[in-house]
Amino acid sequence: MEISEKIKICKVVAQAVLADGQITDEEDGFIKALMDKYALTDEQRNAVMERNIDDDPASLVEGITAFSSKNELIVELVMAVAADNKLTKTETQLLNTVAAAIGVDEADMAMLVKNALM
Repeated sequence: MEISEKIKICKVVAQAVLADGQITDEEDGFIKALMDKYALTDEQRNAVMERNIDDDPASLVEGITAFSSKNELIVELVMAVAADNKLTKTETQLLNTVAAAIGVDEADMAMLVKNALM
């Protein structure tokens, strides 16, 4: 996977963990671990965290076209919103926006989230 896709995934995951206006220790740990997993540089990490909470999640994932990258995006996004064992309306909207942008059925997304919260 290209570094640009890794950064896009991290940006949308960061947006998801801040969607409810607060970040728990679990969510903070999740996004940091994801950036570690992708071996992002300090500059890239800053770029991930400098985004605006009002950024359009659909535009953040533009250019992610490979099936494996889309799959990774969905897995990381679902795990991020499940990190605090709560799903807010704002997080659900973000998930649905991303799902629509990359061609994932809303019902499939809901099932993945339900399973992650169990």
